[in-house]
Amino acid sequence: MPLFAAFAVCSLVVGCSTSSAPSTPELEVVRAGAVIQDANFADSVFVNGLQGPTTMTFAPDGRLFVSEKNGSLRIVENGQLLPTPFVALTVDDDNERGLMGIAFDPNFPHNHYLYVYYTADDGTIHNRLSRFTANGNVAVPGSELVLADFPTLDAANHNGGAVHFGLDGKLYVSVGENAVSSNSQSLNTPLGKLLRFNPDGTIPTDNPFYATATGLAKATWALGLRNPFTFAVQPGTGTLFINDVGEGGWEEINRGQAGANYGWPFTEGYFTNRPELTQPFFAYPHGTGTAAGNCIAGGAFYNPPTSAFPGAYYGQYFFADYTNNWIRRIDPNSGANSLFATDIAGPVDLDVGPDGALYYLARGSGQVGRIAYTASLPPSIAQQPANALVSVGYPATFTVSASGEPPLTYQWQRGGVNIAGATSPSYVLNSAQLADSGARFRVVVTNGLGSTTSAEAVLTVTSNKPPVATIVTPGASATYTAATNLTFSGSASDQEDGSLPPSAMTWSIVFHHDTHTHPAMPDTTGIASGSWLIPNVGESSSNVWYRVWLTVRDSIGLTHTTYRDVYPVTVPITVHTVPFGLQVLMDGQPFTAPHNTVGVVGVIRSVGVDSPQYANGKFWAFSSWSDGGAQSHTFTTPGSSATFTATFVETSGGSCYQIQSERTDKWLTVNTAGKVVAGSTTQAGGQIFQLVPTGTRYKLKGSGSAFLAVVSNQLTMSANFSSAESFTQLPCGYGGRTRVGFQASSGSAPHWKEATPGEPIQSGDGGNGGACNAADGGAWEGFYLEPVACPGSSTGPVCGNGTVEGSEQCDDGNTSSGDGCNATCTIEAGSSAGCFRIQSERTDNWLTVDGTGKVAALSTTQTGGEVFELVTSGTQYKLRGASGAYLAVVANQLTVNATLGTAEPFTRHACGVYGGRNRYGFESSTGTARNWKEVTPGAPIQSGSGGNGGVCNATDGGSWEAFYLEPATCPGAKR
Repeated sequence: MPLFAAFAVCSLVVGCSTSSAPSTPELEVVRAGAVIQDANFADSVFVNGLQGPTTMTFAPDGRLFVSEKNGSLRIVENGQLLPTPFVALTVDDDNERGLMGIAFDPNFPHNHYLYVYYTADDGTIHNRLSRFTANGNVAVPGSELVLADFPTLDAANHNGGAVHFGLDGKLYVSVGENAVSSNSQSLNTPLGKLLRFNPDGTIPTDNPFYATATGLAKATWALGLRNPFTFAVQPGTGTLFINDVGEGGWEEINRGQAGANYGWPFTEGYFTNRPELTQPFFAYPHGTGTAAGNCIAGGAFYNPPTSAFPGAYYGQYFFADYTNNWIRRIDPNSGANSLFATDIAGPVDLDVGPDGALYYLARGSGQVGRIAYTASLPPSIAQQPANALVSVGYPATFTVSASGEPPLTYQWQRGGVNIAGATSPSYVLNSAQLADSGARFRVVVTNGLGSTTSAEAVLTVTSNKPPVATIVTPGASATYTAATNLTFSGSASDQEDGSLPPSAMTWSIVFHHDTHTHPAMPDTTGIASGSWLIPNVGESSSNVWYRVWLTVRDSIGLTHTTYRDVYPVTVPITVHTVPFGLQVLMDGQPFTAPHNTVGVVGVIRSVGVDSPQYANGKFWAFSSWSDGGAQSHTFTTPGSSATFTATFVETSGGSCYQIQSERTDKWLTVNTAGKVVAGSTTQAGGQIFQLVPTGTRYKLKGSGSAFLAVVSNQLTMSANFSSAESFTQLPCGYGGRTRVGFQASSGSAPHWKEATPGEPIQSGDGGNGGACNAADGGAWEGFYLEPVACPGSSTGPVCGNGTVEGSEQCDDGNTSSGDGCNATCTIEAGSSAGCFRIQSERTDNWLTVDGTGKVAALSTTQTGGEVFELVTSGTQYKLRGASGAYLAVVANQLTVNATLGTAEPFTRHACGVYGGRNRYGFESSTGTARNWKEVTPGAPIQSGSGGNGGVCNATDGGSWEAFYLEPATCPGAKR
């Protein structure tokens, strides 16, 4: 095949375009062809002979795994490409399809799990995420566990395919939009996203779109991506950079953020006027040369355990362009970037090796290249082998850590004589005998530039047996709650010494969180028992436990270590809002209510809300918490399930004004581009701005639901409430008129000013000395505020006039019955808490209203269920059916035949989470045993009859008292 044609086919691997065919080196070369900008670096071929390589990843033990597009996963060990693949998958490798991603479980040394992303062809063609179990250099036969099958592919390109673990222990997967750009913005498909899974393939419920997305799209961590073929996670910090292959003009590096929308297909590269979208961290244009390109296809942070590059390179992000054959580096903090290497034959992936060298995968030459700093090329010993003391018959292990230009070879010696077959970084004498005592072991490490010999380690073998450590407490099934003492006790014995004293015992406690650990109680020697106070502040997660370690040492230095795990007592915690669906803050993090979490009993956590909030075209002000706490307050996780409900009242949201420019005497308007300009010569022609308090600052609302943001230093009416800019209003004083300055929440000189008459008002650029500074040259920073009625309101002091006066808690001035605000501007009974369909846990059927008005669980589908509106009645609820009639209890049966005044009020009790869903019990206001229950399947639901011991009581015989509530759209207009 001609060289150009071969390259054109290869270019399709990552969905990039090429304007011309670059020169491709021959496969069989001794030295790689990369040109490094710094002469102190050297490039070499690490391995040859790869067929269509797509990605590579170093295993924790230093082996390099390389995927080939045809489905073969190859291993490079000690610098050699092994002939037998780790696994050979059956894949569809048309176009960009094939084997594309590899990741090692953070606990790989123990569980041997490895994750891959490939295009499966087993009835339909689709991308798949699977887990395999390793057995040495091959996968365990039949060990594939399919974690996710993605949608059937419509196109053969834009597959994405990178797989990495984050520092949170979650598995991140980048998926292309399959050449359907609308997929990138849809929460009904996982395509065009960066996804986040638990290691077992389940979807974390704290994913930002878990509650709003459907199916696999619930795994969405960030959206708006086109073809994120590669991404990288920075060791230590967890910073995540996503490399998104561009379409018409730009290649992007996006800083990973939970919930971010990177804008595809709305934008590409840098953009303006879209405050709801996330700008790329860095973007470079399409074109030729070393500052442009057509396909970003590799990235790696330089954060090896031991740095082999100069200090200026540490923490830098290296990225490659496939079509223009270069590698550049960029500072993740400052954004400063520079060229690093050129003339690489189609780089598709980068990685930093355990030796501190930068490795690149050159698809065009079928090679892995290695770029090393020349000062680190000779072999050197980083960690010498240590002396060993073992009992007779036990293994003795000696280990060395070395670095240098690979491949490194190892030869262990005993007494200066080579040990046959001992050619690994570690040497194990499997069963040490007394005759081996006093033997000396060392290793010679060699590469092409020389060799070095380690220090000698001495083996001592004794006929004494190791001691035995025993933990008595905590017991095998022990649990803990926070703010209590974790007590521990144990014993130690030895065959030769007998019972060992406390001085032979060392205790420690380690705190485990998910897949990582934190120190808890440090090593403590000299006690046989003790206690350690478990903290009640800090980590609020529930996937935690403590590990108690005991190490004992006998009189000659032999040791034995054991441990005992202690798990927490946890309870479900639910945070609601009234009305339904507002935002809450759990431990300072925002969530949309209802928010479900799990807490460790005794841990101090916090709950709060921002106020006001804007939702469904209305403003809502915080009123109270169900536990009586302040707007933001702490609580101690109780011993049973807990529900916190934040009640909001509809409010005007703030006062309304028309704003006049002091510089030109014109009134602010919003032009067709959404920019705020001083454009009207009359007040009547000026825009009405609603100043909405947010803490001590304000957000400004214009017409409809548009809020003011600062885009490229210009005031732009383009945001929603949550993304709107917060401004400080600074009094300036002038005559009898209200004259103020406005200051944005960020920027070195963020005050509003009409820098050029008729041009958009600016905020954030330099040059002014402060708001309302008359000495500040031509920069104008004072505005007049003229009070006006908010749209839809009158100017008198009545409900909804734009200002909350006295005890007013009103909405839009409409005082008709049932709108939430009565004629005296207080909340009336009957505010809606949202609409729901209700499912019986006993039969899985949905509640309906039969021909006699009775409520029974009859529908097998959710859509066939009755929509019930929960209407607040103090701390209880009344339920309204779709007909407009309310629920009452007639002869112990639920019947929809009442008015608001005669309806039965019910108390709703949280019953906990089952199968990821919230369960509730309902209790009527009267009767000795008044909890809802489906006594007879298909018969009317009962309330008030005897026989049950309480709401959600699992020991209550066959009486079923838990229901699932699924949010639904309320029928018709608001009543």
